Amino acid sequence: MSAQLQSPFRQCSFEQMHLQTGDRLQLEMLSDPARTHHFTTLIGYVPELSVLVRTPSVRGESIAVRDGETVLVRAFSGRSVYAFETTVQRVCLSPLSYLHLAYPKLVRANPIRGAERVRVELRGTAVNLEEDPHGIPVGCTFGDLSLTGAQLECGQSLGNKGSRLQVFFAFKLEPQGYEVKLTPEAEIQSARRRSDPQGGVEIYSYGVRFGRMHATESLLLQSYIQQLLLNDRSRIA
Repeated sequence: MSAQLQSPFRQCSFEQMHLQTGDRLQLEMLSDPARTHHFTTLIGYVPELSVLVRTPSVRGESIAVRDGETVLVRAFSGRSVYAFETTVQRVCLSPLSYLHLAYPKLVRANPIRGAERVRVELRGTAVNLEEDPHGIPVGCTFGDLSLTGAQLECGQSLGNKGSRLQVFFAFKLEPQGYEVKLTPEAEIQSARRRSDPQGGVEIYSYGVRFGRMHATESLLLQSYIQQLLLNDRSRIA
């Protein structure tokens, strides 16, 4: 078994991933020294025969893939991250650029918590909706992020436990680099203060829980978290 799949993952069948046409996948060509992560989508599959995916592209051009090449495929579905190795059976160029991948005999799944937090380094701002909703937003750093909340660090106080905030942050979704801007309301769940050992200034740290977001916003945030998990499982906080 390849070292790429050595992990505490449990085993499952391809069908147990419950992937749907159009689901996002990540391909890593094992012959690529840089081990670049390419994103693509599932076209469909024939059990025990083949898995069809779009050929990944960079700046609108399909990447070079050879018949017989070994690839590592990662996927996120439900509450698990999946990985399997396979080979490229055929590179097809018509009617569109797509790949036939050998149907995997082994899939490994790593379950994650429903509100898995991932480490991030996002810049954002926040305002206290109770004290000064029209005031100047306070700059903050997002240290981790989940579908339900985040950890913020700021250079000045945002309030106390139970205070209502509005937070502002943005992220980019691959492969198009589409920028998403979110402005959810949030409630402070925990608050603490510490001194920065380098600058000697006070740092305010907050655990916040997001309020209700629109379905589209939740899906975009979920896509971003999935993107981070697919790129680097060590980001789990």
